[in-house]
Amino acid sequence: MAVFRFLAWVLVALAVALLGADGIASLESGKTVMRSTADILNLMGIDSAAIVENSPGGVSQALGTIMGLPLWGVLGVIGVVMTLIFRPME
Repeated sequence: MAVFRFLAWVLVALAVALLGADGIASLESGKTVMRSTADILNLMGIDSAAIVENSPGGVSQALGTIMGLPLWGVLGVIGVVMTLIFRPME
């Protein structure tokens, strides 16, 4: 359980870091910058379009939706949900 709790907090920290990176990019460019999950994966060398195209029907639609969302939102939601699920019970 402690491993999942640690992983949840790491995901939350990554989400905050990605949100900060988007904030800094917005300040630098003078307009709102929100990088999608597909943009971040492409920066890491992962072809997100190929993943979506090669997935089966319903999964492809779900992945297409997730690829359009900001990565900080995706990781933040997963991290917060995991934090709530794996919290210490007293």
